[in-house]
Amino acid sequence: MQAIEFAQDGTASAREVPRPTAGPGEAVVRVTSAGVCGSDISALHGTHPFRKPPLISGHEVGGIVDDIDPESADQLPVGTRVVIDPQWPCQTCGLCTRGDYHLCTRKAMLGVPTWDGGLADFVKVPVFTLVPAPAELDTSLLSFAEPVAVAVHAVRRAGQLTGARTALVLGGGTIGTLITAVLSTQAPQLEITVAEPRDHLHGLLDLAGAHSTVASSEDLPGNAFDLVFLAAGVPSLLETAATSAATGGTVVQVAVFSGSHPVPVGDLQIREITMVGTATYTKDDIASALDVILAKPELVERMVTFTEDWTDAAARITAIAADGPGEVMKLMVRRGAE
Repeated sequence: MQAIEFAQDGTASAREVPRPTAGPGEAVVRVTSAGVCGSDISALHGTHPFRKPPLISGHEVGGIVDDIDPESADQLPVGTRVVIDPQWPCQTCGLCTRGDYHLCTRKAMLGVPTWDGGLADFVKVPVFTLVPAPAELDTSLLSFAEPVAVAVHAVRRAGQLTGARTALVLGGGTIGTLITAVLSTQAPQLEITVAEPRDHLHGLLDLAGAHSTVASSEDLPGNAFDLVFLAAGVPSLLETAATSAATGGTVVQVAVFSGSHPVPVGDLQIREITMVGTATYTKDDIASALDVILAKPELVERMVTFTEDWTDAAARITAIAADGPGEVMKLMVRRGAE
């Protein structure tokens, strides 16, 4: 079979590698959909904390069960469409046993040197990582559930949506756009505003469900939004998030920041603003993400750039790592879509 191998010289290339077989508690998935993430690009740069080349990367993966431990075949027979939850937790720590396995400090992630990723024809995973997908969803879109699940989990961390009237998303990149899509799908009563300086993204944000977009966060009203999602890693937006949140509102910190930054705790205290973090997702979030994908087909079509071939995908990944993504928002490899 073919797979994309990341080399230490910063290049990716298609290689012939052995095809895996399923052992006890394992399944082999025929990959029909694999996404390329920023973490893959940082892995190719050699700057990712645990994705170190040489390796087969790729943690945004969906496909069809090709081989499975016989003891699990009744539950997930060969031919089942699935999305892979790329987290392999320890399953024994306190976080895992209380249901917060996504926070396990000992978990492994798909696409590391010790666990070959999904930029390949076939990938071997524990059976417990598989999330069944609906038959009506094209298998070329299955891997898109992973980034959407990030947005679903962020929205879940905001708490109950029924009492909220207004929401602000700070940053209209991939995750900010997807948070907008999740909000508009799960809480259609919300008036959603997105602050995004790149004008060319405003049409996409409208398609995602934004009611208004602003180019500058300085134009936002203060004390106005029941929910605020910080989806851009810009330190000054920490203060913007707090001042924009309504009294009694909630700020969800989604973006990745490096280092420590001041937070306006006075606003949080005096106006009882709740500030919460969000990290990855759970299988329930992945299942909900599939519903969002089905609800927003035009948005998905606008966001995704497809390639059909591993060699072409490797060349594109190498180019993105060297020169940036250009017009590509989400690169996905589709293979034998159904």
